[in-house]
Amino acid sequence: MKDETQSAPATRGDLTELKTEFNQKIEKVYTHQLQSGAELKREMETMMLKIEKLFSNTMSAYEKTVIKGHKYDQKADTHADILTAHGEKLRDHENRLALLETKK
Repeated sequence: MKDETQSAPATRGDLTELKTEFNQKIEKVYTHQLQSGAELKREMETMMLKIEKLFSNTMSAYEKTVIKGHKYDQKADTHADILTAHGEKLRDHENRLALLETKK
């Protein structure tokens, strides 16, 4: 059996071949890294677009709710004013009726 740890010294051709293989592996890793980076960037952009859309929709719904709240407050104020005016008219009416009844 031949001992494989005891081999002949490497030649210049062997070193050149090894260097070529090493460079190819580095290029492959580098290319894969660039592709992964590009994929990650695309995913991040997609996520940011989704977050921006969600934020926009949320703010739009919030603004609509605030506007509805303001309208409700305005209606409540108007309704209270109307009730107050009717109450005053009713008291005046009751006073007039009481005056008319005492005149009889």
